[in-house]
Amino acid sequence: MANIKERLARHPFMKGIPTDNAELLDENTVSRVFQPGEMLFRRGGKAPSLFLIEKGIVEVGLLKGDPAGPIVITRVGKGGNLGWSWAFAPYRWRFDARAKTRVEALALEGKPVLAKMGRYPLLGYELMSHLARSLALGLEATRHQLVKVRHRKAGTDIIYFSQPVF
Repeated sequence: MANIKERLARHPFMKGIPTDNAELLDENTVSRVFQPGEMLFRRGGKAPSLFLIEKGIVEVGLLKGDPAGPIVITRVGKGGNLGWSWAFAPYRWRFDARAKTRVEALALEGKPVLAKMGRYPLLGYELMSHLARSLALGLEATRHQLVKVRHRKAGTDIIYFSQPVF
């Protein structure tokens, strides 16, 4: 298997980030594997990482502890990313994320990455630009799901985005 540096360079989230800046992230990135049904994170929990999905599918939504039952807002697959909460106070997850299939991901550790973003403004700009795009796509996915829920029974259709969300 390729090393972290090579895997980061191949991930679509890193596209457009200059190599010298991207290389600043490899020491703060770990490889993670999640089995089907395993939670990547829970709503309200501490948000320490940004996940770059390399293989598998992750469901994102209100999956645990909601009186109305689980609501899947979107699915994130290969090439997508999730977990923008690590970058914004109060650094808590706003949604749940669960592996639908076996998931292989890179996890960028939030605190050291935020520190590097402050020391290297171009890196900070690039990462925040990519996160902003992710947020916009996530809001669009949520809007589509709300429209579907309004017109159909909740949970009958799920929008699949291979692009980064949440």
